[in-house]
Amino acid sequence: MNKVIFNIGKVLALGLVGVMCFTSCTEEPDGSNLFSAEQKTIAELVRADEDLTAFYRMLEKSKFDKYMGTYGEYTCFAPQNDGVDLYLDSLYNDESYLISKSKLKHNGIAEAADWDNLDVMEKVELMPDSLCDDIVRFHLSGEKHLQTDLDGTGTTWTTMKIGRSIRVGTFTDGEFVGKTSLNDAAAIVEGDVEAINGVLQVCSTVVPRSDRTMNDQLRVEGEKDLSIFYAALEATGLTDTLMIENKKNEDGTNKTYSLASHNDRDGNPLYYPKECMIKWTVFAETDDVMRAAGINNFNDLKQKCIEWYGNCGAWYDYINEKGITISTGDDYTNPFNVVHMFVAYHILRAGMPIDRIVYEKNSSTDASWNFCFGYEPQEYFETMLPNTLMKVWETNPKTTKNLWLNRYLTNNTLTSRLGLCAIGNGDVDHKLIFAGVPVDRNNSVETLNGYIHRIGGVLKYDENARNALYERLRLDSSTFLYELINNGLRGATPAEVSTLNGGGDGNRVAFENTFFDNIVCYNPGTLLRFNVMGAWRAHNSDQFQGWDVYDFAIKLPHVPTGDYELRIIYPPMARGGLMQFYIGNSSKQSDMVAVGIPFDACANPYEDATIGYEDVINRDEDETSDCGVESDQRMHVRGYMRAPASFSRGTYNTVTDPLTYSDDDIYSAAKQIIGSTSCRTETGYGTMMLRRIITTQRFEQGKDYWLRIKNLVNDANLGWSFDFIELVPLDIVNSQSMSEDWY
Repeated sequence: MNKVIFNIGKVLALGLVGVMCFTSCTEEPDGSNLFSAEQKTIAELVRADEDLTAFYRMLEKSKFDKYMGTYGEYTCFAPQNDGVDLYLDSLYNDESYLISKSKLKHNGIAEAADWDNLDVMEKVELMPDSLCDDIVRFHLSGEKHLQTDLDGTGTTWTTMKIGRSIRVGTFTDGEFVGKTSLNDAAAIVEGDVEAINGVLQVCSTVVPRSDRTMNDQLRVEGEKDLSIFYAALEATGLTDTLMIENKKNEDGTNKTYSLASHNDRDGNPLYYPKECMIKWTVFAETDDVMRAAGINNFNDLKQKCIEWYGNCGAWYDYINEKGITISTGDDYTNPFNVVHMFVAYHILRAGMPIDRIVYEKNSSTDASWNFCFGYEPQEYFETMLPNTLMKVWETNPKTTKNLWLNRYLTNNTLTSRLGLCAIGNGDVDHKLIFAGVPVDRNNSVETLNGYIHRIGGVLKYDENARNALYERLRLDSSTFLYELINNGLRGATPAEVSTLNGGGDGNRVAFENTFFDNIVCYNPGTLLRFNVMGAWRAHNSDQFQGWDVYDFAIKLPHVPTGDYELRIIYPPMARGGLMQFYIGNSSKQSDMVAVGIPFDACANPYEDATIGYEDVINRDEDETSDCGVESDQRMHVRGYMRAPASFSRGTYNTVTDPLTYSDDDIYSAAKQIIGSTSCRTETGYGTMMLRRIITTQRFEQGKDYWLRIKNLVNDANLGWSFDFIELVPLDIVNSQSMSEDWY
């Protein structure tokens, strides 16, 4: 990383959008949590440093000085006075209010005729408390972050300003060479100062951030290398979409949510979001990438789009099912104009930093990262191109962490070697057809309402993108319930959520029943909960749940047209409940059709003959063991399967499997897969995981599909875990030459 020259005019003078509306909502901390005088808290460390007085005054004005003096575990990024002085000058002299109705003169700082002669403390006193609160939140984290946590490129640390993060790296030259960088501009000049309630990181200046919307950010000088892509974006009118920041009421005000009952089963109050942010992810080709593809301007791009999308009905089933005519004309706002289609496929409805697009192993996830047997993170996200999925695959997750879009291997979820993992390009089963479009991990931008990620190839929804989805699609609930992503909850740690909850329970989050676009609750007593990252028996170490006498429907992600088997993973246990599944093409109850007989999630697999559960033979006892693949096939006839072996309970297993991996593969699973950490073979009722086959039917790309889950028992203590679903093409399920892999 090269040193970034700190240009106040271009980096800091961004202005704060509507700062006066950021009223201080910091609740009074519990006074019983104060430390004794001889112990050093973050607040005391900052107060005692004469070069941090301006930031400490901001802590006082926002009332965060009291939080930094109480129990908890925080990180405080404290800018030195000179840096604060320069930052306040940039806010005071910012003239963007002249062209933007959302900006205030001086960003809300009180007018002062002699501003240039004031010292930094006098300038801080002219700041409204709301502006102090806004800045301070971005410089605090509800989790302890040390410089030693740096683990390669693209690391981000979340802040107490919900939905915003700080990109962390190392300066490679210039004044701060070798020092930790924050958003490529601020340097940690005195780091990892231990406090009794966390750690203090003293910074050279205020950590800069963009307070522009996605559209505005793409127009600034620093993003000029995206000029061809932006010209296409602007022509389509999707720029208006990328300005949206929150869910709104009809009168234009932000929607708010109130939840009277938001406790866990022990009566402890849980955090719940009171507003719903909207964020976006844009994957954008640089001009160099465009030129390498023969595209030097917008007109060149249009001609390529005609070539790429003019006959897309050959693989894009939606077009034929809806009877849509593809437009090659000049009305680029037409959703089915070829340029509009090209741009729309670059936009996800969920805003994610580079290290949270997939569930990757890094300092934030290390305590709970639970992938094993060499499994590489693979996720699927719906794009703005109607009813299409984009696949994101991370190779080498413990080292280089390469991200690829629409990577395509033949037989990706099939194998001819029962019980063995065969990930990679070298084996005979899996031939690399399309490496995928690479994502540049070192050149991303966070904006007020999303993220811009540069890519190293041309991204399009073509036959490779379609064929990359012809596999077992394991769709994690936290990827298609995009509100979890946009409000900073997917990938959040219990410590971060606890901070949002005023120091209370941080393991779960509660939601008002209308919070999600893709969930409809028929019984108002349904309780929606999300278990954040932890030692759960769950894919990605998190899971969505329905509690009480639940009756709700979830809109399933769209898949290419075909015959599929729909599965859901669940924990057989006493509190699992008796339920009925339904499928409908809308969320109307009248459209729902029951599939199968009532499902008993309480049934003990060892006692219920309809499940047909069989123990897996331990490899220590028989090295020819297929790890339960063949017995899975027998269970499958009865409508069940074991959980996959690709993740474990709790953290990853550091014991290697000598039958498959080398000794230095630190995240492969144990030699034996039977035991308390294996999600595939955990022994004992209440500790194992199974997959239930819900239905086999045709899914059309042009239709919506809603899965309704209704509790048939009037028992408020029951719950339902909605961790992930699987949609599997029947040709894969019924393959005669290969077996579905067990990871």
